[in-house]
Amino acid sequence: MTGLDSLGPTLTVTTVPADPVGGDTVTATARLTNDCPFPLRDAVLYLIDPGATTATKTIRLGDLRRGAKVSRSWQTAMPADVAGDVSFTAHLVFDVDGHSSDCARAARTVSVPYEPNGVREPYIAFATADDAEFGQYAPGQLVIWAGGRDLSGGTDEKGVVYLPGAAAESCVVQVRTVGLTGSDNPSAKSGLAVANDLTAPGEGGYAVLTMSARYGLEFMTDSDGDGRLDTWAGGGGSYHPAWLRLVRSGTTCTAYATGNGLAWERIGTATVASASGAGDAGLVASAVNANYPGTTVRAVFDHFSVEAP
Repeated sequence: MTGLDSLGPTLTVTTVPADPVGGDTVTATARLTNDCPFPLRDAVLYLIDPGATTATKTIRLGDLRRGAKVSRSWQTAMPADVAGDVSFTAHLVFDVDGHSSDCARAARTVSVPYEPNGVREPYIAFATADDAEFGQYAPGQLVIWAGGRDLSGGTDEKGVVYLPGAAAESCVVQVRTVGLTGSDNPSAKSGLAVANDLTAPGEGGYAVLTMSARYGLEFMTDSDGDGRLDTWAGGGGSYHPAWLRLVRSGTTCTAYATGNGLAWERIGTATVASASGAGDAGLVASAVNANYPGTTVRAVFDHFSVEAP
């Protein structure tokens, strides 16, 4: 892949093997050509492993004249339990004229298919949709494949991955919905859920916040404790990835969403009178099929957390 800055130097990353799979030892190589009409001053090259937030290697290249070519390799590995897009990345930072700086970035991205492999403790999987399957991958990704007819209207057909007893009377439940694929139904949805017991919503405390494929956000709650979601707020356009947040304070539940994890929009607040004690917190997905068996939607999540407010 070439550098993302079209006005900057040309930067590419390649790997051997070219299409690594989980567990492979990988030699990644960053190649830089200074085809700018000026020299690069004090250039520093950062080489970054898949999933890493800091550089694996930092290489000071110094000044690079026009036409200079540099190649640097690093040994790394393809994570064994990873899926989705996995990137080996090079990031170059340099000065232009001693007074301003610029950068170039490139990556070799490998797409690894998601396959159901179940979930591990402390997570529990549960389904009211016949064709639900589940997966767990590094770093911190959870996946639900599910059919189902919806979460509202008295059907409540979904796949669930949850943490039992994690939703204290005051807590913040949050996740990033990475993607929602596999169904062309605009009502297919995925997101967060809390309840006294997510395997038995009729036990009370049931509230969900989802992002649909194309109909925007849905914040739904059970107002009378019968297990049916009967209040609604939301709408607008859909966006993925989406950060979703449910804030519980006793019997009050407030929903928020954002596209960048920073500027949160309040979607609505509802009283869930049947919420009692520490409940379950989890992730849900439903294909919202009008007819059985219909399609199966795949929902990918990361950064799932349950914390004190």
